[in-house]
Amino acid sequence: MRRISGLLFLFLAVIFYTLFLSACTIVKIDKNAADGDGEYSTWTKTGTGFQAPEYVESIWESKLIPIYEEQAVDFITLMNALQENRQSAIDQYGLTRQTGEPFYIFKVRGTARVLEYDDSSRNGVIRVDLEPEDGVADAVLQIGPVLRGTAIRDSVEFIRFTDIGNQLQFAELAKELNTRMKVDSIDPIDLEKIEGKPIMFLGAFRLEDEQNLEEVVVTPVVMTLVDETDG
Repeated sequence: MRRISGLLFLFLAVIFYTLFLSACTIVKIDKNAADGDGEYSTWTKTGTGFQAPEYVESIWESKLIPIYEEQAVDFITLMNALQENRQSAIDQYGLTRQTGEPFYIFKVRGTARVLEYDDSSRNGVIRVDLEPEDGVADAVLQIGPVLRGTAIRDSVEFIRFTDIGNQLQFAELAKELNTRMKVDSIDPIDLEKIEGKPIMFLGAFRLEDEQNLEEVVVTPVVMTLVDETDG
């Protein structure tokens, strides 16, 4: 009787184990895919918690800024191209992104004079007159303290949602990138005295299909005052 009970238990155990395996999905992780571009492309694969400040520190100077220095197009050149043939300018200068409806990200550069600092809301902006100066504002740059949007995060192809983990962490990364820009470029400037000063900037903006070009707001990535003493 004990022998029969033992065999029955073993039989039931085998059936349970087989059913358990059939309910599981075994995923093979390709070693090369897991390696990615570096340690930060494996957050979710390794189970390591994503740390936005560490990630931003690892890519800001070494990868992100050099891409802007190489790829950013003159703001006036881009806006003229968008006005002349929007789709052609998107194809030539834009990076297409999609979260629902597609949108386009542009990396831009410019040297300009600040005409106005508008701090009437927490999302403060400056309106600038790009060279050659004519006294008319050509662009709007957001400088905070509240910085809106995800233009910096979305502007480079090496930052991928699938490498970060989940939507909350991806949103945290966008916020941390905005914060890093603010700490490096905005906080050192006395904004109360910025009107009339010349600046140089690298930045990004998002454009949607039906968006009016007059609604464009640039998020700086680098913004510095230009020294006029030698001029």
